[in-house]
Amino acid sequence: MKDFRTICTAVLVLVLTGITLHAAEYRSGELIVKFKTKGIQSSSALSVPQERPMVIAVDDAAAAIRDLEASGEVEYAEPNYIIEAEDVPDDWPYEGQWSQLGLEDAWTLLAQRDLGAEVLIAVIDSGVDLSHPEFQGIIVPGYDFPNNDAIPEDNSGHGTKVCGILGAAGDNGTGIAGVAWDVDITIMPVKFMDKGTDGKTTGTLSDAIDSIYFAVDHGARIINASWGFYEYSRALQDAMAYAQSKGVLVVASAGNKGQNNDVKEHYPSNYPLDNITAVAAMGEDGTLASFSNYGRTTVDVAAPGVGITTTTVNGGYVAWASGTSFATPFVTGIAAMVLSQFPDLDCRSLRDILLLSASQTPSAGSNAVASGGCVNAYQALVTGEGYDPSTKDTQETEPSSQDTTAAPAADSGGSVGGGCLIQTAQAPASSLPTVLLMLSIVLFRVHRRKDLE
Repeated sequence: MKDFRTICTAVLVLVLTGITLHAAEYRSGELIVKFKTKGIQSSSALSVPQERPMVIAVDDAAAAIRDLEASGEVEYAEPNYIIEAEDVPDDWPYEGQWSQLGLEDAWTLLAQRDLGAEVLIAVIDSGVDLSHPEFQGIIVPGYDFPNNDAIPEDNSGHGTKVCGILGAAGDNGTGIAGVAWDVDITIMPVKFMDKGTDGKTTGTLSDAIDSIYFAVDHGARIINASWGFYEYSRALQDAMAYAQSKGVLVVASAGNKGQNNDVKEHYPSNYPLDNITAVAAMGEDGTLASFSNYGRTTVDVAAPGVGITTTTVNGGYVAWASGTSFATPFVTGIAAMVLSQFPDLDCRSLRDILLLSASQTPSAGSNAVASGGCVNAYQALVTGEGYDPSTKDTQETEPSSQDTTAAPAADSGGSVGGGCLIQTAQAPASSLPTVLLMLSIVLFRVHRRKDLE
């Protein structure tokens, strides 16, 4: 019996060591806490609404979490994690025009219609180059949470790159055109990330949460979230659920570790809320980018994310931005197209349309994303025209089971292009801590069974 206990103990030590080594970075002197409504700490003197979490200062985060949970006065207490922007080093030059997205056909269709309703988009990121010529007339007041002021100036370039893909001015004889350049959009930059001395663009979980509440409370219809991390946060899920309750669509990047999100979670893209659309990145040839996360049930759709030309700080441009960060605003821009034409759509219906209208591969089904393909602007507008929200519970969001060997129809609205061969041959990576923990459980059960016998 002693030998079995020794083995189990050793395995559990390895498990805990593995978990510690792989723990996400967080601020050791802060916690995110949500007090119970009637708890002695949840007085009206606090500066945040009682139903929302707050940040508190502590000496030791791990010890404080144990003490708070033991007190019975909190709903939850969790670390204030550090969140990273999900871009990739600028290694690939941009070539091609992403014809499989049907953007030119969508722009032609929109030119034949009325401008549509205004759509307010919150880009929760590192801010934006407020004086960039591509954004004049479409930026509305936002906020800078790291610096606690109303001037969300970008010192990183990440947020400016995202905004350029989304809505840079088009048909003006200079620079680039964003996806939604001919839609009546306004962009609200909400800054929670800064560029650090290590060159990384990061922000805290607490500032991300505050940014979401700010964006929703200030009228955003769509939130672009080109960032993420790999630890579950109840507080962030509460914020996303709040956005859902107000009808706000959140378009979130799926992550850049090349992993299967069905197996290893990534947040906020993995939250099981029907207002979240998770986006993978693809290359110009339509295949999944090698760095992109994927997931048949947790990642919804793919979009261009390799070698993208877009705006950057100091009024400039870059010719090679890569990452799921930059795939995300393609989907946000197309969602804005649809919402401008059909402003009464709720966030679930808008998400359904994006998935239902995705371009399917002409040769084989995909196991990489839920929709089976890449976002398609023209088809999304056509789908929105005939979409009946009353039947959304019965709408099919999985790829069609019909024979996909036939060539796409000639009027497929740009979905032919280079095809959309979203696929991956990568097997899910095993988790060492999980394997060790399972081994420990098996050893314990075997020994326990012998004791019972």
